Amino acid sequence: AVRAFGDAVGVLNTSEDPDVMLHLIARNLCSLIGTRRSSIYLRDEKTGLFHGQVMHELGLVGEADETVDLRIKRLIAGTAADGFTREILRTQAPVVVADAQEDPRPVRSTMRAWNIRSILGVPMILDDKVIGLIFCDDGTTRGFSDSARELASTFAELAAVAIAQAKTTARLRKSVRTVARQNTLLRRATEMEDRLTELVLEGGSLQEIAEAVAELTGKPCEIYDRDHRRLAGAIPAWIQDKVASRLLDKTVRRHPVVAAALADLGEKGSGVIGPAPAAGLNHRCLLAPITTREGTWGSLIVMEYGARFGPLDLHIARRAATNAALELAAERRAARAEVDARASLAADLVRGSAEPAAITRRAEYLGMDLAAPHVLGLVGVAGKTAGDLPPATAIAEALADAGIEEPILATGVAEGVLVVLPIDTDAAPREAVRAVRGRFEAALRALDGQVLLVAGLSTPCHGAGDYRRAYTEARQVLDCLRSLVSERRDVVLAADDLGPGRLFLASSSREDADRFARDALGVLLDREQEVMVDLLSTLHVFFDSSRSVRRSAQALGVHENTIRYRLARVDELTGLAVGSSSDDQLTVQLALLILRLQGWALGPRPEAIGETAPAEIAAPAEIEAAPMPVLEAAVPPAPSVPLVV
Repeated sequence: AVRAFGDAVGVLNTSEDPDVMLHLIARNLCSLIGTRRSSIYLRDEKTGLFHGQVMHELGLVGEADETVDLRIKRLIAGTAADGFTREILRTQAPVVVADAQEDPRPVRSTMRAWNIRSILGVPMILDDKVIGLIFCDDGTTRGFSDSARELASTFAELAAVAIAQAKTTARLRKSVRTVARQNTLLRRATEMEDRLTELVLEGGSLQEIAEAVAELTGKPCEIYDRDHRRLAGAIPAWIQDKVASRLLDKTVRRHPVVAAALADLGEKGSGVIGPAPAAGLNHRCLLAPITTREGTWGSLIVMEYGARFGPLDLHIARRAATNAALELAAERRAARAEVDARASLAADLVRGSAEPAAITRRAEYLGMDLAAPHVLGLVGVAGKTAGDLPPATAIAEALADAGIEEPILATGVAEGVLVVLPIDTDAAPREAVRAVRGRFEAALRALDGQVLLVAGLSTPCHGAGDYRRAYTEARQVLDCLRSLVSERRDVVLAADDLGPGRLFLASSSREDADRFARDALGVLLDREQEVMVDLLSTLHVFFDSSRSVRRSAQALGVHENTIRYRLARVDELTGLAVGSSSDDQLTVQLALLILRLQGWALGPRPEAIGETAPAEIAAPAEIEAAPMPVLEAAVPPAPSVPLVV
């Protein structure tokens, strides 16, 4: 018995699987007393019953042996119907049942199921307490001698000591593993704190925070804003395949299953949801809200991928979300400070009150080179349109989105919102301003507000001393637009678009300007007559072509003499000698400018391009063929000064 016990306990220090030692005990006991089959049951401290653990049967190996173990693990000894086990517990000595099929003490159904004829039950006693049972049989009717019972009893007592020692060793190993795991967690926690603290001190970006979380947790991480737009994301280096980054975007969140799971998280919005395959969410997700003083700004999400969530994952996610909130608050403070600095610089530029050297240094600090060309703009609300002007920051963002390069200075002034914009240094000044005007119009359309916005642009500024003059120009253009623009459309004009006419229009009311245009052009404003529309379009093209008859004819696709006779017809109808009088030219240009601001379509009718002159203004054949002087002079001779009495 001692030798057999020595073979069994030899595995205590070499295996952590208790079933290995129990199998050796069962096999050695079979060899010791000469039986074919032996099973071991151990006591459950909570219920006091004995649960099957292993069975050894000669000739069974591999899967057959494992199958027998699975069957024996389903059995329980010591129930109320099990008189055999109760007798062993009462006597604490081996008990033999010679005829297990007929004896009332064992559970007969079990005896029949295992074809047991004679059986020996041996208690495993430790400190006067039965901790287990060993049952031996051959599947035949046989007797067990006194020496066999004594050997089995001695071996069972030794086995009880071994089993108790194995349990103690298992507890110690578990404690060691627990301590090791706790030490690992402490090291990871220290590493995590150091890494996240370093990010705070260095002002890490959202992308850097996501990368740190992915590295520390070993799981994919993404950061979303309040509108559930993905702002940053990172995947651990060990993941070779690309993980789908659809964690909790708008589409997933709108699914009823996901929406209900998010609602269950409560106001804090922190916890684990998923998976929800129907919504495209194939993994569990850990949510940590990013909360600032203004409220919840967004969320940091970690996906359970590759391994289940551990005890530190939630802590890492929450700590990183706090870092993101701190970084966001710092960026907002910095943004407000920069906005204030830009607004202050713009105000000092248009006032011209600061020292040039000081204002140049401030501009350089904000990334603005005052020596480079810029244009000054004023944005306001047209006419009597109800509603508020968008804030300066919104207008600056819209201009940046429209393609205007930073830096953009924007600030509120009495007239509306003042902006200072860089222009292309490689293009001609007028072309550069026109390019900015086009992007300005796109920016105003993108604002999509409830008010009618207009904007006036100055001529280019090339130094700090030009901005005061530019502010006056932009204000004059804005005044013209406010008083004359009536249609529902956003309008942007530059000082060069209005020319010197802005000096007159800026101080005129809408009624005065309208009366001036009608007095000057008279019947040409009758839109019902195609002849008058063509005459008005010819005037527009004539001045748009720098008063060149040849270029006007090319633009309209007609003969040069047709342009001359249309101008002559204008002279007959209005008394304005557009082809020869500089005063009349200025009058018509100003009237056309007023019409343009009022939204008139002054371009030629598409069907009229290339069309011959109408009969009432066409020249006779003999005159058409006669040579005519070409009116090409951009500046006609100065008219004589009449004597005023």
